[in-house]
Amino acid sequence: MARVAAPVTLATGAATLAILTILRPGALPWGTFALLIVLLAGATLTWTLGRRLAAAHELALVAAMAALATAGRVLFASLPNFKPVTIIILVSGAALGPRAGFMAGATTGLVSNLFFGQGPWTPWQMLAWGLVGLAGGALGRHGRVPSRWTLALVGGALALAFDWFVSLWMFLAFTNHSLGALFALYLQGAPFDVAHVAATVLGALAFGPQAIRILARFRARTSPRLLPLEDTT
Repeated sequence: MARVAAPVTLATGAATLAILTILRPGALPWGTFALLIVLLAGATLTWTLGRRLAAAHELALVAAMAALATAGRVLFASLPNFKPVTIIILVSGAALGPRAGFMAGATTGLVSNLFFGQGPWTPWQMLAWGLVGLAGGALGRHGRVPSRWTLALVGGALALAFDWFVSLWMFLAFTNHSLGALFALYLQGAPFDVAHVAATVLGALAFGPQAIRILARFRARTSPRLLPLEDTT
């Protein structure tokens, strides 16, 4: 019963918000509504995926990769949006699996904003980077190591998708919700999007496959093994 309680509660909350918005369109601003939906979606995924990371070594690896991604964001703070965060999270998912990748991404969004400032954008970043880690898990399924060019292509696309997705909170909170306003918002952020894509692509080409192999080997070495019992008869 406990396994389904949280997802059911979160789904009920999302449905309630949707019904409230339909019945009383002016009762809840679109920015607030979208923020609550993102929070519910992120919490649902965190519950569903995070509860399976029971092993201490998995939790330690997630924490280590989130710390590395956070450090990368902080160290490159002087370069607007040119940061290796997305490629580090993508590599984490490819090497450690989709569950660990999602948790590393979501944790990075929360922890790194302790340095850059928390706000309504934080849940959007947590969910977006979590989904990047999830996509990394799909790339590395069955122990496969994607090529550097595959990582560069997918990573670049995910970096752009991340920026566009996170920008939606500003679109919903501060604009008239027209296509023109959305286009203007994306056009204004284009230089920052290019910097993010460039950092991700360069990171993939520089260390992507090698980092996946190193992480995968480290994970294999730290995984608990069942040793055969000695015959004492």
